[in-house]
Amino acid sequence: MRTGDSVNSEMEFDFIFLMTTLALLVMGTIMIFSASYFVSKELFGSSIHLMIKHLVHLLLGAILMAGIMKTDYRRFNSRTFILLLLISGIGALIGCFIPGIGLTGGHANRWIHISSFNFQASEAVKVALIFYLASYLAKKAKRVEDFSYGILPALMIIGLCSLLIFIEPDFGTAATIIVWAIAVLFIAGMRWKHLLFLFLAGLPLVVLMMILEPYRRARLLAFMNPWEDMQGIGYQIIQSMVAFANGGIIGSGLGESTQKLFFLPAPHTDFILSVLGEELGFIGLVVVLALFGTWIWRGLSIAKATNDSFGFYLVIASVCLIGLQAIINMGVSMSLFPTTGIALPFFSYGGSTLVTTMLISGIILSVSRRARL
Repeated sequence: MRTGDSVNSEMEFDFIFLMTTLALLVMGTIMIFSASYFVSKELFGSSIHLMIKHLVHLLLGAILMAGIMKTDYRRFNSRTFILLLLISGIGALIGCFIPGIGLTGGHANRWIHISSFNFQASEAVKVALIFYLASYLAKKAKRVEDFSYGILPALMIIGLCSLLIFIEPDFGTAATIIVWAIAVLFIAGMRWKHLLFLFLAGLPLVVLMMILEPYRRARLLAFMNPWEDMQGIGYQIIQSMVAFANGGIIGSGLGESTQKLFFLPAPHTDFILSVLGEELGFIGLVVVLALFGTWIWRGLSIAKATNDSFGFYLVIASVCLIGLQAIINMGVSMSLFPTTGIALPFFSYGGSTLVTTMLISGIILSVSRRARL
């Protein structure tokens, strides 16, 4: 918590938020080691190969998080800085399609390859859009009720980034960014009629995209009735449900998952929550939900206590993004949503995702130093 009477003085970081962030990182690291153990052995000949890479990413994320949390966030509210971020992010997305720079994997162009370093371009764009939306709304929040002058300019930037992500192709991330941006705009004061208009205008496009692309259509059919093709399109969802069923109340024990033994696809990435549910049971899932709930609650408390618009929207945008991604991933793992490929923040293996999540946490902690909690 905080001490000090001056609003402008630098105070301590929010202790609860910091401890919750660290708890999520520790628990996520433990689960990545467990979930990736056999996959790492099979793919790289070493059961700790992926774990070592994760620790390297964790160290990099810690350095960035520590750096940004100690920096006065108000320094980032600069038109030049925001513009450079957007140009860099959009440039990275375009670079994904340039031979020699972009890295193709799984029939998708989502990665930038520089020397021995790879990163997912869409993760860089998420950070750029957080700063952009916060700065935009801090200056034009009073105009958000006007669609043409308040909503449309922001949606054009969001739409451009989402379009580039969509054609990688990465429909799940593109859709998540659009939903996230609209949620932030709604919190900022967007009218209900504009929200309804965007929903009605976007729904036919989403349906069309789902129908025209075979793999998206297959994911939708698998979600609706996975048992119709248990060994085909429904296999991943069924194996996830089996993992949760095996876990019961107290779980089978840390490291004792059977579904991660090549039954459950992507056990260390998209479906790591299923492995956690099997090994730690319902109790473990409740702990994860409690940690995410605390992280979101404390983040919103920081936003509410912030004394300037930029800091407020910076935290709101950050919390909404991480919270939305967590909800989507958990929903997919529990067969509440169709498979999207959205990672679980703090838990899913992936250097770009981890570093981005830690950087976003650092942003919130930076704002917390000047919030009156």
